[in-house]
Amino acid sequence: MNINPDLSLVLLQLLPLFTVLAGLQMILFKPMLAYLAARKAATVGERASAEALKEKAGLKLQQWDAALVRAHTEVAEFRAARRSEAQAACAKQVAASRALSDRHIADELAVLQGEAALAREEVGRMARSIAQDMASRALGRAIPSVEA
Repeated sequence: MNINPDLSLVLLQLLPLFTVLAGLQMILFKPMLAYLAARKAATVGERASAEALKEKAGLKLQQWDAALVRAHTEVAEFRAARRSEAQAACAKQVAASRALSDRHIADELAVLQGEAALAREEVGRMARSIAQDMASRALGRAIPSVEA
């Protein structure tokens, strides 16, 4: 029994193995490695593109937020200006109405004071007339009228 391998037999058996490996390299391994490399490049490239788009979207969002803040500020200023104009117009109308009502009250007060003076004079005449009539009845003779 011989334990030493036959070198020619080993080389003869290695020849088909290397031939199959070379064929597999060209037919299967190179295309598969190229496909995997292309897929990795596409994935990494798309990820980088997605990150760039994400950053761009973030910038746009910040711009929109800033524009929204400016718009809110402008609206608040516009509203405050209109509110102050409306309050000024309201104050002017209230002042005009108050002046008109004060004038009407003063006119009516003058009329009432005049009517009160006339009523006092009338009541005074009536009181003197009643007093003269009562005095005439009590004395039983006519009393001459005395004008005050």
